[in-house]
Amino acid sequence: MRTLLWIIGLPVFVLILAVFLLPFFIDRDTLVALASEQLESQTGVVLRVDGEVSLSLFPEVAVAMSGVRAQLPDSGGTIEADSLATGVALMPLFSGSVEIASLTLSGVTVSTVAVDEQAAKAAAVDTSTLSDRELDAYYALRQQVREKAGAQAAASTLAVGLSLEVGELALRDIRIRTVDSAGNRISEVLLEELIASDINTAGRPIPLSALVTLPDEQAPTDIVLDLVLRSDLNADTLFIDELTARISGATPAPLEVTASGEFTLNTQRGTIELALRSEGLSGEGQVSYATFESPQIRADLRLSELVPALLLLAGPEAAAEASGSEGAASAAFPLHALRMVDTAATLKIDRLSAGAHVLEDVDAHLRIVDGVATLDPVKAQLHGGAIDLSAVFNGRYNEATLSTEGSVTGFDAARATAAMDAGITASGTADLSWELGGSGRGSEELTQSLSGPIRFTTEDISIADIAMEQMVCRGVALVNQESLSAEFPADTRFEALSAEILLEDGVARLDPLIATLPAVGLSGNGEFDLASGDLRASLRAQLSAQLAELDPACRINERYTELRWPVECRGNIADDPADWCGMDVREIVKDLAEGELKRKATEEAGRLLNKLFKR
Repeated sequence: MRTLLWIIGLPVFVLILAVFLLPFFIDRDTLVALASEQLESQTGVVLRVDGEVSLSLFPEVAVAMSGVRAQLPDSGGTIEADSLATGVALMPLFSGSVEIASLTLSGVTVSTVAVDEQAAKAAAVDTSTLSDRELDAYYALRQQVREKAGAQAAASTLAVGLSLEVGELALRDIRIRTVDSAGNRISEVLLEELIASDINTAGRPIPLSALVTLPDEQAPTDIVLDLVLRSDLNADTLFIDELTARISGATPAPLEVTASGEFTLNTQRGTIELALRSEGLSGEGQVSYATFESPQIRADLRLSELVPALLLLAGPEAAAEASGSEGAASAAFPLHALRMVDTAATLKIDRLSAGAHVLEDVDAHLRIVDGVATLDPVKAQLHGGAIDLSAVFNGRYNEATLSTEGSVTGFDAARATAAMDAGITASGTADLSWELGGSGRGSEELTQSLSGPIRFTTEDISIADIAMEQMVCRGVALVNQESLSAEFPADTRFEALSAEILLEDGVARLDPLIATLPAVGLSGNGEFDLASGDLRASLRAQLSAQLAELDPACRINERYTELRWPVECRGNIADDPADWCGMDVREIVKDLAEGELKRKATEEAGRLLNKLFKR
């Protein structure tokens, strides 16, 4: 705000001086010298004009300059302009009123030296380059800077040196830089164009349009603004009656925002009611900003979908970095973007994509501060079931950690397996619960490190293209030395299917794995490699006489019922599930042979005993 006042006020001040010094000036050099002397004595601004200067009195008092340079007082900042032109009404000047008919500036570079150079550099630093120890110091410094700035803001009001009335304002190619004491750039904003009319402090509407660019080598952000605002400088308040913005470059699809609200300049707090729209996204709600408080942003939003564009609510820098990291699953997390956010949000989201899965009717509470994002709780619908979870993603340091626990009850197995595209088709319902934790510098590394228990149970589950009963009957028929003649169903319907799963080192260990079919009971253990998709399991089957109802060759001799028939499963989720499992008949034949020998030995021993006692 102060910078904008200097940009607007400087040419006006020079013009007023020129008018009152008019009787004394002889030529350009005299005019510039006198104006510079008066300007410096009254404001401390050191003015230099290297280009042309022209002054006219009719039809309005106007001055035009080129090659202008002004050294600002105290801060050591500068304003450089390729050209400026302004015109004011003559008569109101004699009564102390400034009525500016028009003001045009172009090719302006404003460099302000950071008041707290250390704080400014800390705000501009890329935290992804810092060590964990340096990050601790960074968070502490940022908190100190916020508290100091908040105290200073509370102790004083914004000093407005000029109360201006401007008929037409045109600013073009305005580059606003923050530099250190050596002149090195810390940050930069480019105001490509700003057009406004009837600028006033009397509360009348001020229509304004602007194009702002936030330069970035990888993802520059363009913001196109149209708004109507009113100012009450006595109360240090700006009222936004109507705002529309289109933001491009920070996210894959442009974000369109409409809003209204107010902002208090002294405390730098504001609240806006907004609606936003982007590709695949619409939403509305309220966002409050408090520059010197934590959280700095409080949001209560209802959204159609959650997309990275929403990081713009936390600042274009955060959104730009997050956008630049999209699609790089194995790349490092965009932790710097996360560390720039200090937000508390209540979110209601119609649809949220989580990899291959889609959550619906999401109700989430989110807190992000110093790189730590906490979701607690999250309630939603997932594949027709109810999900309830909490999670903490800690990106405070360069190796991020994740801890999460929750459950999904009654989800549709058909929808879940279709979403995973794992080569399996299932139907029925299932429950899932978990307690997991992991760490890593990217999503792939973190996924591989996840560990903890997972519990999985089902009800009336059916798996397509796995004919488990046919596989069992084929093994029994081989033992019976007969051939199958019946037609078996291609799918397997389980009366129950459950597993206790321990996730560790990228491998899901299933122990125990229990399955129950109408005539077969299976139990055992197995492993599933998350990265390769390889599955292996060793099971033992307990068979019942009901198998004979499927095929006569599948009848179970009473001697078989005590046996635990071995079933081995090997495969990959990319392979045909029908080829995964088979029964090891050789082991059964061996067990039967050994059992038969024992039976015959027992019978022979019995006959010998009978003969002995008969004697």
